[in-house]
Amino acid sequence: MRTTKYVLFAALGLAAVIFLTSDTAKELREDLEANAKKNAKKLKKKFGKIGSDATDKLADLRDMVSNEIEGLSDDARERIESILNDTAKTAGKVKANAGKQLS
Repeated sequence: MRTTKYVLFAALGLAAVIFLTSDTAKELREDLEANAKKNAKKLKKKFGKIGSDATDKLADLRDMVSNEIEGLSDDARERIESILNDTAKTAGKVKANAGKQLS
């Protein structure tokens, strides 16, 4: 039983060495790397679009709150605008960090 395990592990090790050092394996690794870079670019674009859309929506909401809602005190409006501005800044930071991570 022990001998069988040793032979099996030796065969697996040999297969791994052959796989990792052969020209076909090198091509496979290069293809995987190229695909990963391509997908990272796609994700970066998607995150950028999501971040831009979120920033636009927050700006619209901020304008609506500051101009169209009646019955709110100036203090309440200022607080809501402050929260929305902070949220927009945070969204921008998240977008920038996601872009850096995917570069």
